Amino acid sequence: MIDLNAQPNDHSVSQFISQIESTRRQLDAQLLQQLMSRVSAKPAVMWGEELIGFGAYHYTYKTGKEGHWPLISFHPGIGRISVFVMPGFENYEAILKKLGKHKLASNCVYINKLADIDLQTLEHLMTQVYADMQAL
Repeated sequence: MIDLNAQPNDHSVSQFISQIESTRRQLDAQLLQQLMSRVSAKPAVMWGEELIGFGAYHYTYKTGKEGHWPLISFHPGIGRISVFVMPGFENYEAILKKLGKHKLASNCVYINKLADIDLQTLEHLMTQVYADMQAL
């Protein structure tokens, strides 16, 4: 479970990825790190213990709660990869139809393995999400 109060820290992203037990999951995480670094032109940063994020934004809920979160991010979980799409999915339906095998929940695109999806479509999605998040 991802800590929604996670903060950026100086933990090593490459060390975190190297400790993933599955070689395929390690390779998928490395590929996602490269893709999101390319899209954002930002280095990967660990947020909390398990989230890899790129860039940051400040949010304030109607309740007054405030915080920071990465503009784009992912979590290379044991069972699936979670790619966060913080604006929600409404503006990305056409892109998501071309993505390949995935599931949606809350603000996450769940992917079992990168071989199940079209990486160019994922890069297009992340490029659009990053631009939209910067515009907030």
